[in-house]
Amino acid sequence: MSIKTKNILIILSIVTVFVCSCKSNKQKEDAAKIVNEWIGKEIKFPENISCYFSGIDTIPELCSEQFKKDFKILLYVDSAGCSECRLELFEWKLLMEEADSLFHGKLGFLLYFQPKNVRDVLYLFSGSQFKYPVFMDTKGLINNENNFPQEMQYQCFLLGGDNKVLMLGNPVLNPRIWELYKELITKN
Repeated sequence: MSIKTKNILIILSIVTVFVCSCKSNKQKEDAAKIVNEWIGKEIKFPENISCYFSGIDTIPELCSEQFKKDFKILLYVDSAGCSECRLELFEWKLLMEEADSLFHGKLGFLLYFQPKNVRDVLYLFSGSQFKYPVFMDTKGLINNENNFPQEMQYQCFLLGGDNKVLMLGNPVLNPRIWELYKELITKN
């Protein structure tokens, strides 16, 4: 990624954080610091994390396809965020359906969950008819590798094909971020 592109992405991300939230100056400074730290950073993906589809343990090939996409959205949810109302499964399902129709396989989704109880979370997925692969990282390996920000709104990333962070922010929690993600994917 060129320096000019990286600077544009940083500016877009910072503007998004500022425009889309009512925060104190300290919170804005913290947000800008997080964005600046993460743009261009390569995400490391540990191996041997269980992947499930529709609440059922699945074959690795189905999940590995997500890693081969030109763009990927990585969502990390720790045990504190693993509740039905905080997962926003219905909204994620709608966003993924929209992405499938807009980008025709160009965008993959890497949903990593670190639940206290895998069965409970899988029950939520199967009950909501969520038809996308998800990773159950019970040991928190992906967080150990990458040391994600503590704030939930910064635990979602748009990655390029090289697994480097292009933007961050949760498009389900903030529709403006989804618009920026779509603009960036469409331009490339």
